Formats: sequence, structure tokens, C-alpha cells
Amino acid sequence: MDPKNDAPAGDNGEEKKTMPPAPEVDPSSEGKSVPYARFKEVVEQRKATEEALKGVVDELVGDLPEEFRSLVPDLPPAVKAAWIRQAREAGLFKKHSAPAAPELDTKRPGGKPPADLNQLNATQLLSAGYK
Repeated sequence: MDPKNDAPAGDNGEEKKTMPPAPEVDPSSEGKSVPYARFKEVVEQRKATEEALKGVVDELVGDLPEEFRSLVPDLPPAVKAAWIRQAREAGLFKKHSAPAAPELDTKRPGGKPPADLNQLNATQLLSAGYK
């Protein structure tokens, strides 16, 4: 071997030139080089997915009562959908009705018309007062 070229000597005394070694491929870098067409395709798919998600979130906001739509914060579509879902589970978008009327006391006469006391004599008036 010749120390100058690191190539073995040939049979006829000439030195053989060897091809330079191929660059070693780092296994961790495999797949990092993506053709531009594939990259463009993936970007277009992502844009389409984001638009579809934005449409779904807009429908969710549209399903809310009108007075609550202004409460929804301006967030990215995925985060906004999660926020709306959490707010619904917490009961934020439920309309609260007025409290129910208290139950009537059954011992007090409520809807009865008053008795006509003009036709009663004195004894009947006294007995009606003690009932």
C-alpha cells in the first residue's frame, strides 16, 4: 500500500485509484428531506383541515343562544371548540328562568271568592267569624 493514496498497488505496478467513499447517511436524518411537491400537498391538506375545523366551530357558535355568542373568546379553532364544550358542560349557556312562585299555603284560602255576609243574621255572622 502506498501511504500517499491509501490505494493498493496493482498487479502491473501501477496504483489503482479508488472511488471516494459514499457519504455516510445519518439514520436520525432519514426522512428529513421532503420533495417540494409532497410538502406542498401536505400544506394544502392542513389548510383544508383547518378550514373544515373552522366551519365546525362556526356552527357550534351559531348553535349558541344569541345573547351568549359574544362571550366566546377569539381563540384558534381547536381551542375554541374545546372551550365551547367545557362551557356547555359547566352550564354557562343555559337560560336561567325566573324562580318559581312559592307554593301556596294550603291552610289559607287562596282563590275562593269572599262569602256574601250581607244576607246573614247576627248569630250566623258570629259563627262565621269563629270558623
